[in-house]
Amino acid sequence: MNFPLPNQVLWLFHQFQASGYELFLVGGCVRDMLLDRPVHDYDFTTNATPDEMMRFLENTSCKVIATGKQHGTLTILYQSEAMEVTTYRLEPAYVKHRRPDHVVFTKDLISDLSRRDFTINAMAYHPDHGLVDPYDGQKDLKDQIIRCVGVGEERMEEDALRILRALRFSFELHFSMDFMCIEAIKKKASLLTHISKERIRDEWNRMLLSDAKQLLRSLHDVGVLPYIIPQISMIESLTQENPWHIYDVFTHTDIALDHSEGMGLCEKLAIIFHDFGKAQCKSFDENHQAHFYGHAKISAEIAIVALQEMKYSNKLIDRVAALIAFHDYPLSPKVKMLRRLLAKLNVDYELAHSILQVQYADDCAKNNVYAAKKLAANTACQRLLENMKKEDSMLKRADLAVSGNDLIALGYQGKQIGEWLNKLYRIVVDDPSLNQREELLKKVINTDNDRI
Repeated sequence: MNFPLPNQVLWLFHQFQASGYELFLVGGCVRDMLLDRPVHDYDFTTNATPDEMMRFLENTSCKVIATGKQHGTLTILYQSEAMEVTTYRLEPAYVKHRRPDHVVFTKDLISDLSRRDFTINAMAYHPDHGLVDPYDGQKDLKDQIIRCVGVGEERMEEDALRILRALRFSFELHFSMDFMCIEAIKKKASLLTHISKERIRDEWNRMLLSDAKQLLRSLHDVGVLPYIIPQISMIESLTQENPWHIYDVFTHTDIALDHSEGMGLCEKLAIIFHDFGKAQCKSFDENHQAHFYGHAKISAEIAIVALQEMKYSNKLIDRVAALIAFHDYPLSPKVKMLRRLLAKLNVDYELAHSILQVQYADDCAKNNVYAAKKLAANTACQRLLENMKKEDSMLKRADLAVSGNDLIALGYQGKQIGEWLNKLYRIVVDDPSLNQREELLKKVINTDNDRI
């Protein structure tokens, strides 16, 4: 078994071998090499202690950083490559279901591999000695299965983040989880309360970007979803008695997410939260049909709170909220309609495109008898928007030929000035050729004369 390795990695192998120590690649990089996936980080394990490593690397051309020396980890910087090396170790006890209380260095590679989370991550590789695979991780890769090293419940008890990591690996690799792993997750899901919001968010992001199908249902079925999105209870049993909808809100949301393949994180988050507000504004008409007036605004407000709790950036939260607020904005493939949307978005073509993407996924999860025309119109809108972006004829508010000073000169003041500037901007949005100072002022004067 021979894998092509970067020169920096080969250099490090040589340094350890020349000094009489073992060194193996370990964990995710070995897994990804076996799967023929890109390797982003090379992690190593060794029988050398941190002090021994620092001593024999001292006079080489690398830089040694004591990243986590007390836990046996050093970072080796060589030719701009950062490589983490950790001494073989055991982790006898964990604190708060997250981190080891202390570590014990060992000289045995197999003992080190026994503390790993899943069999596919419990393999080590050396370019001369080949693969060390005491837990049949290579077979599990071939069988496309996620299996814990040892007893699954014990692994989750030690570090509750493994609950999310198991699911994330399953989604990213399109692997199944073995029965014992699933049962361990179900029994230990509540331990996620010990995990920081930031760590949960980071795993959640990777799950979303995996484009896995039935993501929400899968997380719901193992009892994990409420620990990621506590607000999910708002839509779990919310029915939609409306011809446009043939699914409850939760199922509708999951199916919409299934149609978000290739979309970015903001779009996916917007799809998840876009209908949460329906729980607060459901009403029925005289025909017993359900309506959800104003749900977009309420959904955006709920999303803002939820995303703040998950420690997302303000920039991302603002964008997600905008996508939700406009997810039901009426659009047709007409230049005037798209100009009006762009005007509301400060001529942000990327945001307009994202709104169309969210609307498309939303409509894919509705009754196709009614939604088919909307889906076709959405595709046409996306093409038209792309052409408009190339032409770049859309005027921004700052391009308006009339200023506040012009209106002051006509006798307007205070709130009147803003109202007129808004009216004039709407006029030139519909027809940019009218953006001429004299013409626009004439409209203002004529309107005043009509009132007189």
